Amino acid sequence: MQESDHFPSIHVRRYLHCGKLCSLYEIGRSLSRSHLDGVIKALQSQGYPIESLEFYEYGEADTLRHLFVKLKGQEPQPYFQLDRDLWLAIISELAKRV
Repeated sequence: MQESDHFPSIHVRRYLHCGKLCSLYEIGRSLSRSHLDGVIKALQSQGYPIESLEFYEYGEADTLRHLFVKLKGQEPQPYFQLDRDLWLAIISELAKRV
């Protein structure tokens, strides 16, 4: 199994969004605050203690983008350090907004 199969990257998966192919990062970044709050509430209703999702861009390069997830009582952490089940749930909720 490849690493990307085990833990999908925020950059690799592609979805049709607003008439073009986008990564999960681009989808999340394009969501309004109210839509992003809807993603968080949906994840909370599944039992995940998420307080915030922050799509962060370090610069102009595509490789310098991250999603930081803040769980209740913890410091924000990059998406790739999350529990796999939580990450797959985040992917699922973001994909519903496509």
